[in-house]
Amino acid sequence: MAGRSTPRWAALLTAACLLTSCSVHVGGGVTTMSKAQLETAVKDKLGTKTSSTIDSVVCDGGLEGKVGAAQTCTVVTGAKSRRATVRAVDVKGSNIALSIEIIPGQ
Repeated sequence: MAGRSTPRWAALLTAACLLTSCSVHVGGGVTTMSKAQLETAVKDKLGTKTSSTIDSVVCDGGLEGKVGAAQTCTVVTGAKSRRATVRAVDVKGSNIALSIEIIPGQ
């Protein structure tokens, strides 16, 4: 049965593909999203874009505000946890547009 839920997870995360979140500026005009900000943004956006309750999100680190920058996060819903790749797909000022993709087989 676990194998049957993987396509559903992929569909849910794909449906939430482009997400926009605010970030903060750090020294030198570089835009970045801290680990805590990224975790909150992913949890909030997935929670509003899917019918699943997202219990927690834990990311390996923050995300640089540079197109193509990526970070890996673990998304927990109930007893299931999945790894996801979060990428910066657009950066405008202090806003970083994110895409979230489930890692197949995870």
